Amino acid sequence: MFKGFMVAVVALISTAQIDQYLTHGRYTDAAMAMLRQIRHAFGF
Repeated sequence: MFKGFMVAVVALISTAQIDQYLTHGRYTDAAMAMLRQIRHAFGF
């Protein structure tokens, strides 16, 4: 289970780094904004 978790974390970090390099973080920023809105909708 821990190995799968670590693979997922590395994949997300790698994807975010590639996004920063190729599109200056446009998609990462949009995903973070969406997560903030979801968190706000649930009252966290």
